[in-house]
Amino acid sequence: MARPRSRDRPPGQDRSVHVLVFRLRDPLKIESMHGSRVTDAVYHDLTKRFEAIARSVLRRHMLLDAPWSPELGLWMVPFRMKTAELGHDARDQSDAITSAATELVRDMLDTELGSASAMHLDFRVGVLCDGSGTPEPARLFERLSGAIVALDEVQGRPAVSRETFRSILAGPCIEFHLQPILSLADMKTVGFEALVRGPSGGPVERPDKLFAAASYYGLRRDLDLACVAAALGRASKLPEPYWLSVNLGPDIFDAAVLRRLAPEPRAFRRRVFEITEHLPISEPRKFAERSKPLRRRGARVALDDAGCGFLNMSMVTDLSPNIVKLCITIIRRIEGGPSILGTVRRTVERIRKAGATPLAEGVETEGQLRLVKECGFELAQGWLFGKPRPAGQVLSSL
Repeated sequence: MARPRSRDRPPGQDRSVHVLVFRLRDPLKIESMHGSRVTDAVYHDLTKRFEAIARSVLRRHMLLDAPWSPELGLWMVPFRMKTAELGHDARDQSDAITSAATELVRDMLDTELGSASAMHLDFRVGVLCDGSGTPEPARLFERLSGAIVALDEVQGRPAVSRETFRSILAGPCIEFHLQPILSLADMKTVGFEALVRGPSGGPVERPDKLFAAASYYGLRRDLDLACVAAALGRASKLPEPYWLSVNLGPDIFDAAVLRRLAPEPRAFRRRVFEITEHLPISEPRKFAERSKPLRRRGARVALDDAGCGFLNMSMVTDLSPNIVKLCITIIRRIEGGPSILGTVRRTVERIRKAGATPLAEGVETEGQLRLVKECGFELAQGWLFGKPRPAGQVLSSL
């Protein structure tokens, strides 16, 4: 049976075995649509494609075996999760892997079966943990079979249809809350992060529901573009000298795409594009090169959640960001003693030596504020300074 993981591990490699799981809820549906002969070929191709997905989303970790299919419509990839110098949060790592794999699996099904067929397939993706440390596939399947079935309880179809979700993307339904970002030198607000919300009062108002629906329907890129366009529109009302930080995934961080969203050159002044972690960045240096036209227009680039998910400190040098936001999980643990404090301090020094500005995300207590100042952070955000509020309320108060 899967069990909770400890959040405190020394740097290195966790000895528990984690398993990336991909499960078709009704595997016979492919055969009913395409016949047995085609189905055999489809399953062969899905196995190969899922192996490539696993290698992509798990490249920071140690794969223990190729995808293994103990029953029709189920694939399992065992791996050991590598820990990080800044502290290890298996839940954050698992969530990032699951989110990325879900999106890539949906794209895979669209490619292999065509979107008209793939839209009728219900599937689950998840990361499960077995504490025995034994990677033998048959025994893993036996121990985790209950947890695999339980994925149905935590991952279901979105509460809105594909057609309704497309209408949300097409209309002026995307909303934002703004959270202040402060300079620790004088404790004054210098900017805001735009945090997306779905239609107010609707089933996908919460951002996790909104993005889960987008990933489920294979519309994550469309949602990212809609969010950026809406945020840039809102930003036009933000007065000097405040800047606005906008989240977007690395797969749409392309100067040409963003220029089409905002053709006016001045649209990028006082804008910070935060690279979110939902997909891994395969070629950081090429990614940095693509950002240069935006920077020439006045935009800045931030790395979000450094130390968690797919972003790690080794990427800072290659990506050359202007701002590095240290993961909220790490900031919440900064009061945990001299060891973690020393590690955070060294990390901040590395960020500054790389020419980036360190930002502490998720500051919630006066004790955390005192320590992030001691560590050399220059910027901070968190509930201590203000919770996210509807954009209209914030803008009217400035």
